[in-house]
Amino acid sequence: MMTLELTDEEREALRQVLQNSLATLELEIRHTDHAEFKALLKRRRNQLEGLADRLPQPVVGGP
Repeated sequence: MMTLELTDEEREALRQVLQNSLATLELEIRHTDHAEFKALLKRRRNQLEGLADRLPQPVVGGP
């Protein structure tokens, strides 16, 4: 397993990149008729969703 330390700003940038990529993948999946390519896109979507889910959520508020 690899560990990657990110600043809050880097983590937020990565989260935005993942969200943009996921949105693009959703469009590609909907518009793709080729079954094998669609399956590849779905696997990629699942991988990116897994990465996004593992990113720590930003801390909101504070004392």
